[in-house]
Amino acid sequence: MKRRILVVCIFILQKVISLHAQPAFTIFNTTNSSLPDNTVEGITIDHQGKKWIGTDYGLAIYNDTAWTIYQTTNSGISDNYIKCITFDAAGNAWIGTFSGGANKFDGTTWTVYNTLNSGISSDEIHDIAIDSLGNKWIGTDNGLDKFNDTVWTNYNVGNSNLPVNNIGCIGIESNTLRWIGTINGGLVKMADTVFTTYNIANSAMPDNSILGIKIDPAGAKWMACPSGALVSYGSSFFYSYSTASSGNPSNTFDAIAIDSLQNIYLGSFNKGLVKKSGSNFYSWYTQNSPMPDDIVYCVAVERTGIIWAGTSVHGLVRLDESLLISVDEMEKEISSVSLYPNPARDELSIICNTLYGNEFVEVFNTVGENIFKSEIKNPKSEINVSAFPNGIYFLRINSERGTFTGKFVKAN
Repeated sequence: MKRRILVVCIFILQKVISLHAQPAFTIFNTTNSSLPDNTVEGITIDHQGKKWIGTDYGLAIYNDTAWTIYQTTNSGISDNYIKCITFDAAGNAWIGTFSGGANKFDGTTWTVYNTLNSGISSDEIHDIAIDSLGNKWIGTDNGLDKFNDTVWTNYNVGNSNLPVNNIGCIGIESNTLRWIGTINGGLVKMADTVFTTYNIANSAMPDNSILGIKIDPAGAKWMACPSGALVSYGSSFFYSYSTASSGNPSNTFDAIAIDSLQNIYLGSFNKGLVKKSGSNFYSWYTQNSPMPDDIVYCVAVERTGIIWAGTSVHGLVRLDESLLISVDEMEKEISSVSLYPNPARDELSIICNTLYGNEFVEVFNTVGENIFKSEIKNPKSEINVSAFPNGIYFLRINSERGTFTGKFVKAN
């Protein structure tokens, strides 16, 4: 009779830790950082990589090391409630506020445009977009404004075919073509000064409100809708990526960003941060990841691929996807490791017939975050999993003979 020799690989886990210099998820809030408020409504990243963060209690600028905070008490900013930030070709920041109009900031001087000192339609600003001619297009709760640094032009239901005055977002396709997302008025195509409206009644547009819009290099319009899910529009065709028509986990969105690989990142009202990559959807929310909040108000992507998400009441989230491992790929690899008992309550033994010591063991959660990494030096040990929260985990062993993976459940 042949004997089967099993080598039991062991190490004792006293505490679940990550050995990365920075974890996949980093949360900034008023307790652990200089962020002035835990409600984050807008994020824009400038050409130097600085994050400009609009909160309900001031503007924060973060350069990955230090914070600079601008509030009405220490600067010329007109309102602490920041809704949006964008930049012109000269590097000036244009900041939209909830009740203080629009602010221009050149790094030193603040210039405020409000209903008392300018031709702006309202002091409540929802979005600001700038075309290549330098025209500022400002969406307010009282119409759409164009400002060329000298003259203000106002568009509203009284002087144009704009269907409603409440503007949610603006997408600039060219200097003569703009796409206006309204609140309860549908999508508006503005070609020069000609307005064409697409809504539930006259088109396949599934929602009359659009809270975020981006235009990809092919000219497709991608819209974040509060009840119509993620909507795309090409030359003549609307398509809604809903929970019924796709793998999208949510039907309610309010923010959108597109990276250089054409991955789409969305802020949702119930599933945290959602990603569309090709035909696949992924989401990170409170039940399956370190995301602190299921409501995400804004999203931005750095050139490095780092994702930033602003939440409703739990601060700012930094996500480095490079520190996540694909759960789908991990599932495909499973074959070579036996784990017992499984489910495990306190201790887990790993059985693998190719280990010699000096291997590395890593543990991942279901969103692919590496929560533990350690070198095995004693081939006869056990894992204490009592520190793990209940759930499903993947274990990967990297040895000179290859990579071996297994799946286990932690349960009380």
